[in-house]
Amino acid sequence: MAAATVVGSTGCSPLHALAKRTDSAWDDVLLTIVTVPARLIIIAIGLMIGAEILNVDASTSIFVIHLARVLIIIAVLLAAYQIVDALAPSSNRLFRLTGLTINERLLPFMRTAIKLILIALALVIIIQEWGYDVSGLVAGLGLGGLAFSLAAKDTVENLFGFTTIVGDQPFMVGEFIKSNDIEGTVEHVGIRSTRIRQPDQSYVTVPNSKLASSPILNWSRLSKRWYNTTLRVTYSASRQDIVELMNRIRIMLTEREKVQTDSIIVNFINFGDFGYEILVRCYINLADWPTFTNEREIINLEIMRIFEELDLKIAFPSRAL
Repeated sequence: MAAATVVGSTGCSPLHALAKRTDSAWDDVLLTIVTVPARLIIIAIGLMIGAEILNVDASTSIFVIHLARVLIIIAVLLAAYQIVDALAPSSNRLFRLTGLTINERLLPFMRTAIKLILIALALVIIIQEWGYDVSGLVAGLGLGGLAFSLAAKDTVENLFGFTTIVGDQPFMVGEFIKSNDIEGTVEHVGIRSTRIRQPDQSYVTVPNSKLASSPILNWSRLSKRWYNTTLRVTYSASRQDIVELMNRIRIMLTEREKVQTDSIIVNFINFGDFGYEILVRCYINLADWPTFTNEREIINLEIMRIFEELDLKIAFPSRAL
């Protein structure tokens, strides 16, 4: 009794004291998991041994056996309950132990769901252990769950939408996205909805279920942008003028530092309704939209300069009457 009093007063058993002397944290985690379940199992074994020693009557013996089994069931499920916290306190530890990669924000939901399943499983097993029929209870819970799911349909859809957004990460806070008729900077991703600030500074709240089921264009994750235009030269230009124009545009684009040279396309593609059509395409290694528009402006002005030097005219739509 004295020893027990000392352990209780200090709050540390000899095993815990020994585990604290080691450098590894796993022995502490293991002791935390098995301490309470081991005590319950010892109590269960003690009850069964005591019933045998005291030679109790049949009804009492059956009661003790059921009680011991319940304690063992609780011990096993309690150990599983604590293992959930031990294995998944963070996404890094979960990855090291299982190789699974789960977003940090989804871990609380995952742990709560597993714990609820364990609690429900324990209740069903314990009720069955005492000889009660759980089929009616399960049917009642099923009807109640169906009614609840219908009432909370939108909430559940938004919650699953949140898990999809956080798990797949099609966008993050601070990125500029476009989805259906909405575009802007993501300012907040909540459990029910996502809030987006549009270019005109209007604040839009979008349910996660709709956002997760819609195609999303993420402009912030571009590593480069596409320059794409079609030049139309009047039919007064000669074949040599067209060849010289394309050569000069190719040279100009090659000399631009931010232009990806292996992506340059300058080709005479068609005899259009209003003039010769020349396709000009290339990638510009700029992801930032304002910087890209500045570079595109310089390229457009350079193309205009080349037109002026060659005394060529840009064709415009016209109609002869």
